[in-house]
Amino acid sequence: MKIKYLLTLALVTSLTTGCASIFNGSTQVVNIRSNDADARLYVNEQYMGKESAIYTFKKKENYVIRAEKDGCKSNIVTPEKSFDPTTLLGILIDWGLISILVVDGAATGAWQEFTSTSYVIDPECTA
Repeated sequence: MKIKYLLTLALVTSLTTGCASIFNGSTQVVNIRSNDADARLYVNEQYMGKESAIYTFKKKENYVIRAEKDGCKSNIVTPEKSFDPTTLLGILIDWGLISILVVDGAATGAWQEFTSTSYVIDPECTA
């Protein structure tokens, strides 16, 4: 009886998790900095501080990073994403039907990853 319970629990767990979300998570920590000590940094219009910031990006979301300084033109960077190949391990679990399409794709967005976890962005100032 106990073995059936453990096997059922293992099956349900494997069907409700995706490989990319298990191994790499559904978030990425991103470092943002500017070479200008007075630059104000924003992520999706949220003020993050001056000169440097650390932010946790959800893989399912899209972000815009902005650096601005009085008297200068704002500079904007949109972080790019790429496919996370770890996602394909879900084929071994359930042929990818639940683990890839539902969990790593629709629910967590873990089937993609940000191509960079470090950004240097400066406002455009004319000398």
